Amino acid sequence: MERPDFKPARLPSNEAGRLSAVHRSGLMDSKHLSRFDIYTRLFRHIAGVPVSYTGLLDEARQYFLSENFTGCLTGATEVARHETVCQHALLDTRPFIVNDMRVHPTFEAHPLVTGDPHWVFWAGFPLVTPEGYILGTICAVDFVPRELSPEQVELLTGVAADLTLSIQLQTDQQERAAQDCEAILADLQAAGLDGLGAARGFLNLCMGLPVSGSQRDDLLAAGLAQDVEGALSLTAAGATLKTGRGLGPAEYKAKASPMRDAQLLDAMFEMMDEAEF
Repeated sequence: MERPDFKPARLPSNEAGRLSAVHRSGLMDSKHLSRFDIYTRLFRHIAGVPVSYTGLLDEARQYFLSENFTGCLTGATEVARHETVCQHALLDTRPFIVNDMRVHPTFEAHPLVTGDPHWVFWAGFPLVTPEGYILGTICAVDFVPRELSPEQVELLTGVAADLTLSIQLQTDQQERAAQDCEAILADLQAAGLDGLGAARGFLNLCMGLPVSGSQRDDLLAAGLAQDVEGALSLTAAGATLKTGRGLGPAEYKAKASPMRDAQLLDAMFEMMDEAEF
């Protein structure tokens, strides 16, 4: 009997919002992603498999944030969405675990299964935001059939949740930084400083960096700086503007650690002690 062709997955019902969340992350086509390697390494060791990877899926492709393909798909940074296995994991927030892809109706015809490198086991864990959007997946792969224990599934689900948190913390930080820059420029303009040069002078003074002559004149004229025996310093108005926009040490808040779950941490360190990296 002739084997059918691999069929792409239908679109998620919340695809528009999901794509917006993916693009907000700013991670598609980003570089220097080694900070995500801890998640795929941990994923690989918990699952006991030779291959693990994680990536986000937009409307056209899956972009890998971290991967360990061990000889298969060497050098791949992305793959067309309609060719991915992971597109099928965007339809449900629960893990999608396939013990033997060769006999699974969805995956039996996939080129990665029928040809090199002959994937057999695949487990895709969705990266689910609190709003219910699935940004992508973190996956485990093997070349032989296998099953995951309930304990492994629980730990792997925790890794996926922490990876999602890490992505969201970065997204929130990027957006806060952009909003803060916009607000600072608006405040400086309201205080009488106009132009990037004047704004840069104020930020340099806040950081203790040199201020040019024209920037110095602008800050003095706006009442944000004062000259005390030849040394430039912030006035009360300048200091208020600085701390009010988070440029001073007045209000620091502890941020949640992406690796916050004690059970997950214990498992990670135990496996790292036993593993050779």
